[in-house]
Amino acid sequence: MITLINGNIERKKFFLTMCSISVAALLIFSINSQIAFAHQRSLLNIGGKDYLFVIGSQNEPVFVDDKSGVDFFAYTPDPKDPMNSRANGTIPVENLEKTLKVEVSAGPKKKVFDFEPAFRDPGHYNAAFYPNVQTTYQYRLTGTINNTPIDLPFTCTTGPAEGQTGDNSTVKISNGVERKAMAGGFGCPESRSNVAFPEHYMSNVEIQDKLNQTASNTTSNSNTTR
Repeated sequence: MITLINGNIERKKFFLTMCSISVAALLIFSINSQIAFAHQRSLLNIGGKDYLFVIGSQNEPVFVDDKSGVDFFAYTPDPKDPMNSRANGTIPVENLEKTLKVEVSAGPKKKVFDFEPAFRDPGHYNAAFYPNVQTTYQYRLTGTINNTPIDLPFTCTTGPAEGQTGDNSTVKISNGVERKAMAGGFGCPESRSNVAFPEHYMSNVEIQDKLNQTASNTTSNSNTTR
């Protein structure tokens, strides 16, 4: 009887372990799928060495006033499957936060951010910010890799990011930098108006505009009554 009980306990432990492994695998697949479909991949030759860059926005799909940021992965690619960041021969490139920065631009406004390495995820870097206007954003990587200066722009798309066509043509970007292939894309921040519930959402910028307009009207009326 005791042997039977112990056997049942062991089977339950095994079942719970397998369930945990399955859940973890699904989470990893979900994260990797987001990287594959909501980020842009670029195969680059920098200073005579190949690199695979995967870049997009954090927490996609991104809505105005959400916490987001630049989401950047850097690898030395698997020669057999260079555009696949999950290929067996892919190696993460570490310590790029020391040599790279990212300039975020939205219309005429620009701001430079430092990269922070992601916790326990080698080759993964973030630069957090809050997009507060619905417009086209560009992320421009600047600095040096492999002792070679780089200046690489990546721009969000207003259409379906996963529908972006690839390009396998070789393009010279600058001295010592060539793009050998690119694929995918990442979406621009969207308005919350279509997803806000139960009340209509006004962005922080819209609220500030309303306050400024109210203050201007109040000042104008005050001057008129004098």
